[in-house]
Amino acid sequence: MNIDNLDVVVKVAACVCGKDGVISQTEEEAILATISSEYPDYSLMRFNKTLDDFFDDNLQLEDYLEQISDLNLKQFTINLCEFSASADGLDLRENIALHKVKLIFGEEL
Repeated sequence: MNIDNLDVVVKVAACVCGKDGVISQTEEEAILATISSEYPDYSLMRFNKTLDDFFDDNLQLEDYLEQISDLNLKQFTINLCEFSASADGLDLRENIALHKVKLIFGEEL
């Protein structure tokens, strides 16, 4: 697994979680815990840098989604978004973004 692909997955989750206007600490912890449990080599330092990069990017959700081509990684991304966005309660805007991820990826799963 290319670790850069995981950076994109983290950015997708951050994008979904941030649709309510904030990425809470609970959501951040959920993203990191989920990534770390599946990919133990993904470090806290890498995670923090990826989030910093996310806030510096001017990309939309769709821009990140088109960078993910592996079917297993798409399913992992959906699961990660569901878990992390609901970690502090699923806001309507987060739910819409999550639905968009499922729609875009769902055609290929």
